[in-house]
Amino acid sequence: MLEINQESRKANSTALVLLNTRSIKGYKSVKEMVSKNNSGAAWGNQFAFLHVTIPELNDPKFDNPLEFIWEAHKEISRKKNSLVTPLTGMLLNMVKAIRGPE
Repeated sequence: MLEINQESRKANSTALVLLNTRSIKGYKSVKEMVSKNNSGAAWGNQFAFLHVTIPELNDPKFDNPLEFIWEAHKEISRKKNSLVTPLTGMLLNMVKAIRGPE
């Protein structure tokens, strides 16, 4: 961004990280999924987007690219392990049940 426009030093940027939110215990083999006594487990994966703030480029703390990566990793881990992801998933499932999938 900085190479294109010097004003981008002051810009607020956000990255989107795609997470698979399906629980491990929800995975079934193909044989189990196509059997007649399937317990109604959902097929496929369930995804959520995690918004990660990208710090301003003029912060001297992030002159070292590895430091930037380490801070981003810590923020993603913190957000991934919070209750926001499952609560948002429950809210979206409730809205989908009321309004339909569209």
